[in-house]
Amino acid sequence: MLWLYLGKGDGTFAPRVRIGGGWNAYPHLVGIGDGTGDGRADLLAMDAGGGTYSYAGTGDYRKPFKSRVATNLTNGYTWFRLMNVF
Repeated sequence: MLWLYLGKGDGTFAPRVRIGGGWNAYPHLVGIGDGTGDGRADLLAMDAGGGTYSYAGTGDYRKPFKSRVATNLTNGYTWFRLMNVF
């Protein structure tokens, strides 16, 4: 399950909003900021088989991400670098 915590602009958060279930299919899930260049935060995910997917942000808290799109981040080194940014 994945939860969204909306900031209220005063350093506090509104009650969490459930984004949906099934996210546990991804042993690796990382927010990458604006990966698509549209000004909205995006996610990258890797499944247990090594498949990678991007979820573009929508800017709408009721449906914050578009449907997944397969990516070509199957290179382990590339994914390792993404996971170790922080």
